[in-house]
This record gives sequence, structure tokens and C-alpha cells, in this order.
Amino acid sequence: MNEYLGIDLGTSSVKALIVKDGTVIAKAKAGYDEISPEGWYAALCRALKTLDLTNITAVGLSSQVGTYIIDGETVIGWNEPVGREELDRLTARFTKEDFIREIAMPHPQIVSYPLPRLLHITRHYGAKTVCQPKDFLCERLTGHLVSDPWSWRGLYHPERGMSEFFLRELGITAALPPILQPDAIVGKIHAPETGIPDGTPLYVGMNDYYCALLGMGVTEGDLFDITGTSEHLGSIGSALYPDTPMVSGPYLRGFVHYGVTASGGTSMDFGMDNFGFSDVNISRSLDRRAPIFLPYLNGERAPIFDGDARGGFFGISSGCDRRDLAYSVLEGNVFSLFSIYLALGEPVCRRMFVSGGAAKDAILGQLKADLFGCPVYALREGDTSALGAAILAGASRPDSGTDIYLPGNLRERLLPRFHIYESFYPALKIKFKQWKETIK
Repeated sequence: MNEYLGIDLGTSSVKALIVKDGTVIAKAKAGYDEISPEGWYAALCRALKTLDLTNITAVGLSSQVGTYIIDGETVIGWNEPVGREELDRLTARFTKEDFIREIAMPHPQIVSYPLPRLLHITRHYGAKTVCQPKDFLCERLTGHLVSDPWSWRGLYHPERGMSEFFLRELGITAALPPILQPDAIVGKIHAPETGIPDGTPLYVGMNDYYCALLGMGVTEGDLFDITGTSEHLGSIGSALYPDTPMVSGPYLRGFVHYGVTASGGTSMDFGMDNFGFSDVNISRSLDRRAPIFLPYLNGERAPIFDGDARGGFFGISSGCDRRDLAYSVLEGNVFSLFSIYLALGEPVCRRMFVSGGAAKDAILGQLKADLFGCPVYALREGDTSALGAAILAGASRPDSGTDIYLPGNLRERLLPRFHIYESFYPALKIKFKQWKETIK
């Protein structure tokens, strides 16, 4: 026995893995036919049917957050732009001190956080109940609708609980799930269609981002880069950064400081679909003065927080070829992360841990090592959110190995290109808005 199942309900697919004696022994993944509670659950059942679940001892959960289910049916995804008006009203009405007192952090410029989204839902839907994907899954598997503190960060204070002050002041009356700690047992699973043995205990788990940090083994002094549909870059520390333009808030027994992009996974998909990355050579493209790529294809969160922003290439010449454009996409992805690092105040960077699908790309690994000036540990186990969920259920963290990239001599060539890159958005900001007006 002693096999632990971790489930991660992501943006585009559900992932599951089994850990036994500190080793990942099986994995499964299934995409969604539709973005809905039933679509998520159907994908979970398909994924689990490919696994031998006979000896599962316990199950832990992870899921995307900032995605809200209204009255059990309507879904507002984390990447939808609604809530900007409400966020502006919130930050104009309440002070930084109000937010720190009530939610233990300054409120970031992210519309998918609970307060702006719940205010939008209250104004436009008159919802009776609101929950998030993991909460739905808890209820579907056990009959108990339960959530955790970190999935509701931005509304929950670790010492005071949900902010009754903000719920009252904003007139939010929809019922929200009760809160348990991530390593608490929700109840026993009764869902024969999943193949999970009847009566298996289900642990609450937490949001995919925090589960990934747990699965990666990140400690104070490390940088982390969690790749995926969006991409998180930051560090863990012992104190809150109240004045950062990025995000700083509670994480387990400390604090986490980070910026999150909306462009990482999207730009990688764009580059792969249009150019391919198999034959990219860094030195060749730098020698040929490859174009510089702005990766804000569908708007961007950190560091600019502008849903109207878009991508572009600068410096295309007649000799430019597919390999140069492919390199530019990879470089632009790394430049986006480096701009977040600078906005965070350049935290101590003794090493960087990278997880997710993009951790497998050697060009990205080397560019990060050179630009950030530290060793990059690219984890071979990419499904760290599902792994963190399994750890919360009792599994030991596996040592799945890393690919290590050491800083070389590219930084002096990359920095001048980065300085050109970071000038693009300020110069084009008004043009993005004008461009948007032309398609109305």
C-alpha cells in the first residue's frame, strides 16, 4: 500500500500522479472537452482510468485559482479580463494598510483575485454561491464543499480568517466554502466512476501555484520559475514586502514574493507552432542580430498589468529566417521574466528552480542561467502541482533529478538587447489602446 495520488486541475488539462516510497510510479493527463465543472470531472475520470489505483492510500488536490463557479454552473476563468473596473474602485477606496490588516498583503493589480471578482459577480450575477474548481472537486468526490486558505488568498488572513470587513463593506452575500488547512482531511471518497477505492481519505490541498512550490522544494534564498499557461517567478522570504509593485503575501509559515505573466505558455506555443525550437542556436542568432520579441500576445499581468498589450518583433531584416524568429521568442520569454525579477528588487539569487513543461528546453535554461547570473536547476518532474498535492496527502518528496545550467559568457551580449526590450512597452502602450479601438 502507501501509494499517494495527487490531482491537479489545471487551466487546459487535469494531471494525476502516484507516488510510492518517494518515487513517482505512474502519471496521467487528459484535456478538457469543455471548460465547465462537468468537463473538468469527465477529464479527471478519463485520466484516472489509465492508472492502477488499487493501492491508493490517500488523495490530495491542487487546482487553478482565480477561476470562479457561480451557482454551480457559470464559470469565469482566471484569464478573463472582467473585474478591472471593480479593482480600480477597490484600490481607490481602501488603503494599503486596510488590505494588510484584512488580508495580510497589499492588494495586487490582478483582477482575478477574490475581491474584484466577487464584487463583479455580485454586481452582474446576484450569485447565491461561489466556489473555485478545487472546491467543486472536493464536493464531487466526498459530498463536502470545502476550500483552503491559500486558494482564497486576497480575501483570507492566516490569523483572522475570511475578511468579514470586506465582505460586508462590498455587499458580497454569496455563500463561500468553509476553510480547512491544506493537510486536513475533507472526508472519504465515494466516487466509483473515478476508480479511486471507496473510502479513501481526501486531503484538502491548495492552489496549484503553492502546491508547485511545495513539490519543487523551494526554500528561502532560491528563485523559482513555475512555467505553464501562465508563469510565476519569485522567491520565498520571512517578511512581507509591502511596497513591491509585484505580489507579496503569506505562504505557509512565511511569505512569497513574485510576479506572474500571462504570456509564458502562450508565447511558447506560438513559437512552437510557427517556427519550432529544435534547431535554435544562441550564438548564431546573436551573431545575426536576431529580432527582439515582445511576448505579450494576449495582454500581460506582471510587470505591466495591461490586458490591451500585444506582442511583436522588432528588427526583422531581409536575412532573418525561421531559426532567428524561434530564438527571439525564447529570448523574449526570458526577458519578460527578468523584468519581473528587477521589479521585485532583485532578490538574492543563489540558484533558480524551474518546473513545468518549459523546464525541458535547454535554450531557455541556458539563457536564464546567463541573464540571471546563477545556476538553473530544471526539474525533470514537471508536474510539481500534482506532486505537491500528493505530498500534502502524506507522500515523501521524490528526488526526480535535475538538468543543471551554469552561467556562461552571454550576459554582456544579452543585457543590451534586454534594455531595448524593456523600452518597447512604454513606447507602444498608447498604440495598443489605439489598435484595440480599430477592431471594435
